[in-house]
Amino acid sequence: MVVRNKQVNTSFGNSLPQHPKKLKQIRDLIRDYAAECELVPPLQEEDVIFHSGELIQKHPELFLYQKLLAVMINNYAWSTIVAGIPFNRRILLLPKCISHSSQCPAKYDELGLLCEQCGRCDLAEIIAQADEFGYHTIVSEGTTSASILLSSGQVECVIGVGCLHSFERTFPLAVKEAVPSIAIPLYNNDCKDSKVDRIWLDEVLAIRNESNWKGWINLESLKQVVKDWFTIDKLSVLFGKDDPTINIAINWMEKDGKRWRPMIMVAVYDALTGNGGVYDETIQKLAVSIECFHKASLVHDDIADEDDERYRKPTLHKEYDIPVALNVGDLLVGFGYQMVAESGAKNIRKLLSVASNAHRDLSLGQGEELLWRRNEKLLTEEEIIRIFSNKTSPAFEVALQFGAILAVADEQVQKIISEYSNALGIAYQIKDDLDDFKQESIASGFNTIQPSLVSTLLNKSHPEKMQEWYLRNQKKDSSLEVEFLQWEETQKAMKEAEEMLIIYKRNALKALKPLKNTTLKILLTRLLNRIVPEMN
Repeated sequence: MVVRNKQVNTSFGNSLPQHPKKLKQIRDLIRDYAAECELVPPLQEEDVIFHSGELIQKHPELFLYQKLLAVMINNYAWSTIVAGIPFNRRILLLPKCISHSSQCPAKYDELGLLCEQCGRCDLAEIIAQADEFGYHTIVSEGTTSASILLSSGQVECVIGVGCLHSFERTFPLAVKEAVPSIAIPLYNNDCKDSKVDRIWLDEVLAIRNESNWKGWINLESLKQVVKDWFTIDKLSVLFGKDDPTINIAINWMEKDGKRWRPMIMVAVYDALTGNGGVYDETIQKLAVSIECFHKASLVHDDIADEDDERYRKPTLHKEYDIPVALNVGDLLVGFGYQMVAESGAKNIRKLLSVASNAHRDLSLGQGEELLWRRNEKLLTEEEIIRIFSNKTSPAFEVALQFGAILAVADEQVQKIISEYSNALGIAYQIKDDLDDFKQESIASGFNTIQPSLVSTLLNKSHPEKMQEWYLRNQKKDSSLEVEFLQWEETQKAMKEAEEMLIIYKRNALKALKPLKNTTLKILLTRLLNRIVPEMN
């Protein structure tokens, strides 16, 4: 896209020079520009559009090539990282349209085309060269095969050949997963007997330099490492003496859960230090302390929300009673602070400050919600967002900041994490609210038990519908549980909430722009899209 006078113009920018010499001239211009800007990947779509616009201002003759410029800018942002990845941990993804359109004898399997090396096209030479380096080469339309390899952990980056249209379609996926990648566009876009600049492709295939890149953080394997810290035996050692109340707390801590927060702490520490896999007692105690704070908040939330189940099992106050559950929640808070104090970490004062500030903000957010329940009045949009920010963002921030403080990150990194956490927490709550509305029915009393952004937006645009909901709810009209979700006005409010979700996810990514640490930027980009996945 080209932006002029704040208007998007899609009439231009789709062309590709048809000669290697011209392509090389443009690549050299972008190389110099990228060096001046110190581009740190992953770049977002608006970033590459902005930088291509800046280049066009300096070189107006490049106006016809804006999409190509965007691809090249993204390439140069990733080039240092890609160069540091061994050849045998790279994928070369080639399109089928390079093969001869009428005389190709190749067969296909589940991964793609199996080249017969007949010599009728360039595929055989390209594949042979990539094989010499040790690439995993796939000839296929789409990215499914590449995604399977990436998710397996066997590879870390993609060198992709394709038309500019295909890169435009796949760019969002690459951004979401923060995959190190370089794209080489085809000369033609008609998907038939396609040609690629072999000079450019050969140059990219061969790039290899030693770098500080130690591979992206493997969240799945890290999740398993962290999970092992929450067995009954290990928790019993940390919690100390055998006591009935402590045993209830340990069993509650060991129960199901995603362990997102302790895993986030360790992942941030790994990203900033490069010490992946080396976790001493200090790190383990701090990870458990974060989960103590989180599990305590769940106990109290379940009581306040009158929930009977969590993890498809009885909540703690249902398994025992409310006084016992309240006491166990308080005990976990105490253990959380004790583990921080006794962790042996260098910056205990800073860690305690982060934890206590988060505890305070969470309580203020919960307090605002509890007091709201007494007056039976819908909250404003601003009040809802403030509650979301106070209730959820602090828990993410504690995890992120603990990892940063342990790694002795500077103040700028900690400030970035704070902004990112706030947007992440709000996005998480909006997604949680929307998930309630994606069900077949919704509890008739939900608007009086927990704040709902969708209901607030519905009330703002159609107050008469919320008044109808209120009157029918007072009469215990059970048909409302399904009908409410089917109202056209409710659907429109959900659409508006989805748009807000996108905005807050973008705000989280915008907060990461000043980051200079590529590994941390990749990690936080990937975490955002795992914690707050796309709506179905």
